[in-house]
Amino acid sequence: MDSAVKLLQSDVVGGESVKNTYRILFVLSALLFLSNGRASADTLLSYDIVGPVSISFELPTTPTVLLSSSGFGFEVTPTDLMINGVASNDFLTFYNSAFGGGFGACSAGNCLDFLASGPQLYTGPEATPTMIALTSVALTDSRTGGSAGTVSTTSTPEPSAIVLLALGLIALVGYAFFSKRMNRLSLAVN
Repeated sequence: MDSAVKLLQSDVVGGESVKNTYRILFVLSALLFLSNGRASADTLLSYDIVGPVSISFELPTTPTVLLSSSGFGFEVTPTDLMINGVASNDFLTFYNSAFGGGFGACSAGNCLDFLASGPQLYTGPEATPTMIALTSVALTDSRTGGSAGTVSTTSTPEPSAIVLLALGLIALVGYAFFSKRMNRLSLAVN
């Protein structure tokens, strides 16, 4: 019987180091959870243009700019660009309101696939723009003057932000489980 009590006591003493480890993990998880805005990636905006030319693509709210010209616009590479249902390698050029706003789908310097004017679709300087969420914003075909359709966006968090949240929740559940287990062991010894 004494050997069983000694075994339980050694588990509790060893359990203290495990308990302290989980306390540290809990604090780190809480810090990750609270700093999620700084540690997470951008929210993705999914764009849908419905009109004579249908276009869909995704951009982060703060995209990586390939080329910018202050007071004119900037170029970015979108994710999953589809033009009339066909995958495209075009880059996108977004124009500020002084140059007609809107954007164009361009390749080798020519915006042949799509060129539309309308409101400026971003805020901030061209070197570090922030894309704006949109709901049925009308665009005008820059070549013909006719309707180019409407553009709308939907936002989705980056998968990495969801992973950070899930890891924090798993750590909290683990801490709760092991702290209850350690409390039961210490009660059994006493």
